[in-house]
Amino acid sequence: MPAETTNPPSAPVTIGASATQPTMPRLGASSRYSLIFGVALTVVTLLALVVAFLSSNFRPRASSALPTSWTRFYSGDLTGSDTGAWDETQGCSMTRLGLDATPSASDDAICAFTPSVKQTVTSNGFYFVATLAPAAQVSSFARAIVSIGDISASDPSSSGAISFVVAQDGSYVLCDSACSQLNSSIYQSGGLAAWHGDPLVANTIAIKVSPDHSALTIYVNDQEVATVDPQFGPQPAIALGAPIGNEAIFTHAALYVSQ
Repeated sequence: MPAETTNPPSAPVTIGASATQPTMPRLGASSRYSLIFGVALTVVTLLALVVAFLSSNFRPRASSALPTSWTRFYSGDLTGSDTGAWDETQGCSMTRLGLDATPSASDDAICAFTPSVKQTVTSNGFYFVATLAPAAQVSSFARAIVSIGDISASDPSSSGAISFVVAQDGSYVLCDSACSQLNSSIYQSGGLAAWHGDPLVANTIAIKVSPDHSALTIYVNDQEVATVDPQFGPQPAIALGAPIGNEAIFTHAALYVSQ
């Protein structure tokens, strides 16, 4: 008979010190610093967004800046018929799209509001608001001017005027007649958080001048932009327009005056 074979005994399984235990990978110093930096950056970004929201949300609004005692002197749909309220001799014309300010090769387009030049409607302070057509309706790069001050239809850039110039990308300049960083006593520039950059959306500009003419405040889309101390005469006039090389179309305008 063949010899009986037996299986060798199994090797004993030892549980204890000799068993291999899984270990968690350790973060290197650079990885830890990257993680900490990422968390800190996220926190700072969130705080910046909160501050930006709160600062814009609590800024004075144009809708609350108009005193209830002031009366409406003028309200015009500029896409309608020409009522003669705007001077059209300096690059401006009434079209189906609105009051179109198209400069010549050598001069800005200036559309003076005729009653503010020929009457004393702004002598006790006023609130003026204009709506710009969406940039998509303008054939050139859209850049608008709203000028307030001692101007006339024949000389809208005379001394004592304050101009607010805003482009379709929301960049703006607020300056006096010199409009120079070196020679102007009033010169501010920057970008507008409230500006509608969508070329299919309209924007609104409002300007309030106090009854004693000591303060001029700019609002864009109902949000305050800046307040300056102008040097106006007794009858500051109003003009819309566009600088050389640009174009602006205004679709509506209204004027409220203090009695």
